[in-house]
Amino acid sequence: MVKIFTVDSPFAPGMPSMQTLTAQAEKWDASQVIDYVLCGYSSLWPHNFITSSHLLAATKKVKLIVAHRPGVMHPAAAARVFGTMDFLSGGGRIAINFVTGSSPKDVHREGDYADKATRYERAADYVSMMKRCWSEQASFDYDSEFYKAEGVRQLMKPLKGHVPVFMGGDSDEAVAFGAQHADTYMLWGEPLAGTQERIERVSSAAKAFGRKPEFSLSLRLFIGDTDEAAWEKARHAEQTILEAEGTNRFARSASTDKSIGKMRQMAIADAELHDDCFWTGLVKLLGGFANSAALVGTPDRVLAALKKYRALGIDAFLITGGVDGFWDPTLEDFLIQVKQEL
Repeated sequence: MVKIFTVDSPFAPGMPSMQTLTAQAEKWDASQVIDYVLCGYSSLWPHNFITSSHLLAATKKVKLIVAHRPGVMHPAAAARVFGTMDFLSGGGRIAINFVTGSSPKDVHREGDYADKATRYERAADYVSMMKRCWSEQASFDYDSEFYKAEGVRQLMKPLKGHVPVFMGGDSDEAVAFGAQHADTYMLWGEPLAGTQERIERVSSAAKAFGRKPEFSLSLRLFIGDTDEAAWEKARHAEQTILEAEGTNRFARSASTDKSIGKMRQMAIADAELHDDCFWTGLVKLLGGFANSAALVGTPDRVLAALKKYRALGIDAFLITGGVDGFWDPTLEDFLIQVKQEL
């Protein structure tokens, strides 16, 4: 069965309090379709180690993909954090989204001045050490190009011995890292041909390591009883974002962001409509930022599009909706159908 991921704002409504986080958690826990909620990472946001721990404590079944930037702490310490979170939440309720590429501006806020290629090399070392922390029963020493530690031993480990590794990225460095370590490779929304190309590229690289990662695809959905109604929702979101230009109402890619993923998204946005109902209007407005590629149409039309992605090898969809691109509870009934048929 296909899995459904989503993402929500850590700031809704306003800066998070214990009460607002609990309300969000209860909403996710009540859903019949959500498999994982992505808890993003930014050097500006409240720390997701803290917010995620509270969300896990406030829920019974929801699972979290906790974004984490390798390099801001020692991997032995990070392994202990995630091992503790997994153990205390009952096991199998967290995954790690390694955010390695990032924008230089954001990593500089946390004192990391390594270039992108070095960050990926370091990240591979980082994950290797974390895996040893989770699997080794006896104390061990670690001495590599990037990290050194003596007598490492973790008493509280993940209950299943491993925390699933999620990651994304389009650079050669990202593909090399994901091929070796990703359990789930996260793709931004693209037309069918581009999605197939990316799956084949990553799968080929992973095969060299005897691995076969799963793939998720991020899409925003605008669904209506008629195509006209769906497009009305999409155009309303487009107009709202247009009217907010010059404000910080919506997150946008910085002009200094020259990542390959962003450039690829912007190239796709040269044409507004691809395939049957893949829409790039918000991609262009938001500068290729995050989850802004969309499917627009009736439930049958959008379901048919998702089935085509599934046939390419997509194992999970990160689904959001609306102008803000967060979890939209009105999509619940449609996503129940998606799970039943995909």
